[in-house]
Amino acid sequence: MTEKKMVLVVGLGRFGAALCERLVALRQYVVAVDKVRSRVELLADDVDLTAQLDATDEEALVKVGVREADVAVVAIGENTEASILATAILRELGVPYVMARAQTALHARVLARVGAHRVIFPERDMGMRVADHFVFPWLSQFSQVPGSELLVGKTAPRPEMIGKSLAKLNFRNEYNAVVLLVDRQGEQFIPRADTVVEATDQLFISGKSDEINQWVQGSKESKEAKR
Repeated sequence: MTEKKMVLVVGLGRFGAALCERLVALRQYVVAVDKVRSRVELLADDVDLTAQLDATDEEALVKVGVREADVAVVAIGENTEASILATAILRELGVPYVMARAQTALHARVLARVGAHRVIFPERDMGMRVADHFVFPWLSQFSQVPGSELLVGKTAPRPEMIGKSLAKLNFRNEYNAVVLLVDRQGEQFIPRADTVVEATDQLFISGKSDEINQWVQGSKESKEAKR
């Protein structure tokens, strides 16, 4: 989100609270609600508006201005019934984009059926991400493009690329990746076909994880061969 939006976060457990904190850091207008008073009080001084309420109470949601929200995130954890009802109510109230947290595959299917635009599994996704980072440490330099298998991140060029232009390397076909940006000694620019790769360059590339893994492994093998 590049412009300031109003985001309603429903459920202020660890996930919901962390989400609120990050949204505030990104300068979004955050409304945080939970039926547990202590959770609401913990965030009262950090977000724009807090309210202690039952998210299955449509009238209460209307009073905190839910119809003005651009995005709503249902971050309720264990109470699947409340999660589903809150999601359905938010959709009925016309929130343009509703994201909901699921605990199980069945829970996710129900959330989708009542109108959630996107369903997330924070614990599962984080567990998979941590496991991937153990096996592929280079992943810490990359981010996944939402809704796709593509990764975007920064890496050093492979030895055989140095001194050659992207056109001569036939980069797109040879490496099955795209160079989005070049960082050359602190100066960043969008490369052209005739851009020659230098040894000190950092390349911002986009590609699939298996292709990028081959790239990284190839770079390691080249360094080891030089030794």
